[in-house]
Amino acid sequence: MTQRAEGEAVLAPFAGEHVDHLGFRATMTRGAEGRPHVRVAPLDDEGREAGEPLLDVDVVMTVGSHRYQQYLARLDRGGGPGEVWRLPVAWHVATARWIPMNAAFLEPEGARGDAEAYLRHLSRWNDNCVLCHNTEPRPGLAQETGGAPRFDTTVGELGIACEACHGPAGAHLQRHADPFRRLLAGGAEDGSIAHPGRLVPRDESGVCGRCHGNRISADVAAVLREGDGFLPGTDLAAVSRPIFREATVGGEALFAERFWPDGTPRLSAYEYQGLLLSPCHQDGREGGLGCDDCHAMHGDRPDMQVRRDRAGAKACTSCHVLEDLSSGTRHGGHGETVTCQGCHTPRITYGLLEGMIGHRIAVPRPQAWIGRHDQPDACTQCHADRSRTWAAEALPRLGFPDPGPLPPPAPDEAWGSRVQLDLVGGDPLQRVLAIHALTRPEVPVAVALRRAWITDGLDDEYPAVRWFAWRALRQLAEPEQVALVDAYDPHADAEHRVPAADALRAAFGGGPFSPEQREALEARRERTVLWIGE
Repeated sequence: MTQRAEGEAVLAPFAGEHVDHLGFRATMTRGAEGRPHVRVAPLDDEGREAGEPLLDVDVVMTVGSHRYQQYLARLDRGGGPGEVWRLPVAWHVATARWIPMNAAFLEPEGARGDAEAYLRHLSRWNDNCVLCHNTEPRPGLAQETGGAPRFDTTVGELGIACEACHGPAGAHLQRHADPFRRLLAGGAEDGSIAHPGRLVPRDESGVCGRCHGNRISADVAAVLREGDGFLPGTDLAAVSRPIFREATVGGEALFAERFWPDGTPRLSAYEYQGLLLSPCHQDGREGGLGCDDCHAMHGDRPDMQVRRDRAGAKACTSCHVLEDLSSGTRHGGHGETVTCQGCHTPRITYGLLEGMIGHRIAVPRPQAWIGRHDQPDACTQCHADRSRTWAAEALPRLGFPDPGPLPPPAPDEAWGSRVQLDLVGGDPLQRVLAIHALTRPEVPVAVALRRAWITDGLDDEYPAVRWFAWRALRQLAEPEQVALVDAYDPHADAEHRVPAADALRAAFGGGPFSPEQREALEARRERTVLWIGE
């Protein structure tokens, strides 16, 4: 998760590539000794570098290796020579290209030439990233005379090592230094370290929830000095509380945008909250579901770390029977195409430029959201050409209880499917998830139609939405169409981006709405402006 910027740990080439965004050019090179280097300089109207660089630094560490990799440099910006900052560009692994960090989060695009907007995600590692991406992190914040902060940050180990999950292991190592003792101990329980697999679900999941569930610490000042003090195997709630939709700081609700209206998390790094809200967790009691039931830290699948015997529907069938033994009917009536997760943990979570499954296990109830536009539902995220009314009326045909009288749909629900409405009229998070839904192979809509609908996202004011649209079209394009898609740069200035978007609409077609309908939907989406970072 965190590594020194050396050798194979650095995934990006750093061979002279550059990415232009908001009137600045980031150029990635290597110094004489091969150390990765990032330079960010302003551009003039002709696209040439002009003026003093915003940044001109060597990379000292990397963060991440699966989705995208971020880079850290030493910069004293008032916190002393020990300050380390995350740089404003990252390497996206799957597409093998650089992205500005502004495009990785959900926020409107800044103005061209606005250095403050460009550097919005130049984040200090010492009191931010260090806390979840390392083992035994201690930010080491001290206030010098005059109030100037100073950081002397230390970690037990870079990245997530053994003690992150098992706790301090000095006594364990000393106890088992004798090989005869190890032999005699066999597989017996060892109380000198925590063993998550032997903890009750509440405490076992707390080991993961420390980082996979954003939290509010009981004593923030102490955390910034010494770390959070949490030890695996103890009660996580003793040092911090999980953030939920209604959580407040100083009496102010600051986190509502990170949750759907029903309280379901809609961002990654809130997986723990999703588990806590799930009936399967059983409030963490013995026999309830914990993180370790589905995930394995010592397995052979580093990406998502899902246990082999819990992949796909097996995550649920270890406890639940999917067939009605009297009739032989498969639960859900969907056949093998749709797994349990598709209905019960749908992809309504955003993070790391991906649409992800949620971790709140729930029963789909499309009837509850008819007439509303503020939350996606499992049924229409897959049936992308259908409405919620259609989904609710289909429930009895699949063997589920009749939902009873349905609420009247909103007038604009007659204009198009739920995904189409979200793609044009939803908030930024709904828009990226609508695009993501249209790329999934199980969606029962012709690829040509999906390409046409996705072009609606090419001119979005949020860079992340444009990125999703570009990548989706690239995934769905025929081989001869890929060059046309690649001529569009989601991070470029509008003068270069708009003609390329027009060319894609000419090739793929446009969305399903009339100009009047589009105007009304776009007016609705402008009521919700999100600024969701970390």
